[in-house]
Amino acid sequence: MNRNEFLKMIEQSDIANHKEYLRQVLRPAIDIHKDKDAEPQLGCSRFGGAPDLPVGSEWPTYGMRPYRFLGQINFAEITPIEASLPSKGLLSLFVANDNPDEDDYLEAFEDGYIHGIYIPESVNLETISQPNSDVGKAATIKFSTTIDIPYDEYQMKDWPFREDQNELYTEIRDSLHNSSDYLFGYPSHYTLAYDPTPGAEWISLLTIDSDDDLEWCWHDGDKLMIFIEKERLKNLDFTRLKSDAG
Repeated sequence: MNRNEFLKMIEQSDIANHKEYLRQVLRPAIDIHKDKDAEPQLGCSRFGGAPDLPVGSEWPTYGMRPYRFLGQINFAEITPIEASLPSKGLLSLFVANDNPDEDDYLEAFEDGYIHGIYIPESVNLETISQPNSDVGKAATIKFSTTIDIPYDEYQMKDWPFREDQNELYTEIRDSLHNSSDYLFGYPSHYTLAYDPTPGAEWISLLTIDSDDDLEWCWHDGDKLMIFIEKERLKNLDFTRLKSDAG
């Protein structure tokens, strides 16, 4: 759905009097669609499996423990949107161990839980497997552009909707996404009673759901939300990312 289609839908709804508010808070977003049957190709976007890194790269670690590969995004595969999005390059994302029953675990909100590697040019790549670990299942991913509005009242000041309008609001927001996995937009979750965005200078980079096939279980089956500072995104600097889960 594009901006004009969305505003027309609002005009015909029971929250038409909030059209101007919604127009002001609209954000671009990119839905992510998984295909678990397609064979991952070198340098292409995927969730799970093993990363494609420059030849000779070492597996990233925190302390003495290896990160777990989350996925990679080839920005050349994404239709440009109204955001400081790279037009090319490969972003590989890694997560720390979040199992409290094991040593060296990190909570999803702790610094270092998410590790990003951005490769400006997708050349001289090789698929690298995590040391002493089997390669997990992978899913190729495709992208479609959409728009987004705040997930709940915690994400915006001066929330204008009455309690009896909340159900309709949620239905309208849900209609904007064809997937629970997406880039940009507003973070969404199942359990939090606060805005997980770290601060005003941060924006949502990626929101992904738990997935049994990929062995993803964020906070007892919830969602993982990853954030980046606006200025760092503008400068294509993915070295400092924050996250939360719930």
